[in-house]
Amino acid sequence: MALPGINFVLIGSKGCGKSTALANLCQQLGGFPEEQHTERRSLAKDMGRPACEHVWMLDSSRDERERGSTVDPSFAHFSSSSFSFTGIDTPGDAGLSNNMLSVLSLADVAVLVVSAAQGEFEAGVESGRTREIALSCFAMGIQKVAVWVTKMDDLSVTNAMARFEEIKKTVSGFLKTVGFKQTDVPFVPMSGILGDNLASKSSEMTWYGGKPAVDVLDGLGPINRPAEKPLRLPVLKVFEHEDAGTVIVGRVEFGTLRVGIKVSFSGCFYVGEVRSIQKGGEAVQEAKSGDVVTVSLGSSVAAENLRRGMVASNPTSDPAADIETFTAKVSILSHPGAIRAGYCPALAAHTAQVPCEFEELLGLVDRKTGKETKNPEKVKTGDIAVVRMRPRSAICIEAYKQYGSLGRVVIRDHGKTVAIGVVEDENQEKGVSGPKKRPIPQARTEGGNEYFSS
Repeated sequence: MALPGINFVLIGSKGCGKSTALANLCQQLGGFPEEQHTERRSLAKDMGRPACEHVWMLDSSRDERERGSTVDPSFAHFSSSSFSFTGIDTPGDAGLSNNMLSVLSLADVAVLVVSAAQGEFEAGVESGRTREIALSCFAMGIQKVAVWVTKMDDLSVTNAMARFEEIKKTVSGFLKTVGFKQTDVPFVPMSGILGDNLASKSSEMTWYGGKPAVDVLDGLGPINRPAEKPLRLPVLKVFEHEDAGTVIVGRVEFGTLRVGIKVSFSGCFYVGEVRSIQKGGEAVQEAKSGDVVTVSLGSSVAAENLRRGMVASNPTSDPAADIETFTAKVSILSHPGAIRAGYCPALAAHTAQVPCEFEELLGLVDRKTGKETKNPEKVKTGDIAVVRMRPRSAICIEAYKQYGSLGRVVIRDHGKTVAIGVVEDENQEKGVSGPKKRPIPQARTEGGNEYFSS
């Protein structure tokens, strides 16, 4: 009988040791193909970087190896005695926030990774980067989190137990302010390079009375999956494969995906046929809600006609469509001034990221009474507003009550989360290739146009 699945995302500042810890855990639990791992081990040794023998299984591109850090999210698969895990490694560089945001919707739970090394932990906290990353996870709907404290073997850590308790106190505090309501967030001290406290308890940290990382992951499950609904699969990645043809990667949010069925894609007129499905690196005949899959469409649809953020669905059963406008209830978390109609920040929803205009402020909701004041002139930090929004680029989102994970939106500006909200209703244009275009204010970007890249 197949084990139930859990998808977890590793988040944290650049250089905190996410990739190293995940890769070593995966290696200890037999998650890497031996032939491929032997090849990477030899490559690392030949290039004079033997410590990278595990991490290069995840950071596989030349760019990542030269930079010494993750650029594109990668996936690792392994199992415990209770669950089948898909670990999603993300970049910690602030300039690559779009790459991190694109995969948060694939995760059921999050693992926040912080470095115990003197100066590294403080830099992430004082810059606000660690908190912003945790807030992004919460904003995308992740409710359960664990914390891995890496680099406990670093020479700067002179009193390991005291350093661990110091970090635990600080991080527990800001996780609560971010919004996580978990009563007992598990913290695990570890060394990603040495493999301490990953798959088993370490004899080097006898002062730690908790569980190793894999047992902590077990404790975050099981995951309650949504009731059966029509198929929804937001596309994360599209590429052309020599043998498989057009291939898409994403998570089945709702419904069931089967080999041989037809799927349509929001924002275009193309219908493809599912030729094969891979889950956890193995071929399967069907995938259900929560499964992260790689799907071959053969030659039924050209890769150039698909893009990240499109949503695959059944063309005859409530097919997904792009929207023209939508109404959302949003909570303004942090903005330096007043927000008025015409404001055009970035919007993130599932795997999509587009500029989006606050077209009209419809209401201001009193937090205590719930009473709504119609058509306010402006809203500010701390307010709850009802807003009609108009995306500048094609995007498929759904009403939150119908398709929860596709109806959650995150508003960002200049690299910061400004607001979070849910879609109350949407104005769809079935069969139209994208929302209507009209001149509106220039969108703000995060450090350049890369935030809106597909």
